[in-house]
Amino acid sequence: MKLADPSKIALLGGSHGGFLTTHLIGQAPEKFVAAAVRNPVCNLALMVGTTDIPDWCFFETYGSEGLLSFTEAPSKEHLGVFYDKSPISHLHKVKTPTLFLLGAQDLRVPVSNGLQYARALRERGVEVKIIVFPEDVHGIDRPQSDFESFLNIGVWFKKYCK
Repeated sequence: MKLADPSKIALLGGSHGGFLTTHLIGQAPEKFVAAAVRNPVCNLALMVGTTDIPDWCFFETYGSEGLLSFTEAPSKEHLGVFYDKSPISHLHKVKTPTLFLLGAQDLRVPVSNGLQYARALRERGVEVKIIVFPEDVHGIDRPQSDFESFLNIGVWFKKYCK
């Protein structure tokens, strides 16, 4: 029994949901026809040095034990594990067209995280659209930006979900 039409399965996630979305499109590249992410965590190794919550990177990577080893100066070994636990480590498998919605003033998941991933996907030939909201922070919650964000998500999904 089919529960969903495979030609219409798309993903949407923001922040940690974007982390999960970008993990899924890399680890199950044949399953999804489109994805949209808002301020996604794509590379913990990059994020740990630029976020306002660097301890979260340790927690996400190592679980609660990670907080015991938290430092503002992660070791080369930590950075390697952060990278390995990040969606960017699966980038070479991604085929899913992906829309990136990024708040330029985001301190939680700085815009560089999404841009790095999106540019690498584009270089690999994956269809990518990037929209940066210059005045928005992590939530992309200014009314006009929120509206434009979800309007673009709808258009993106309509394009790919046939």
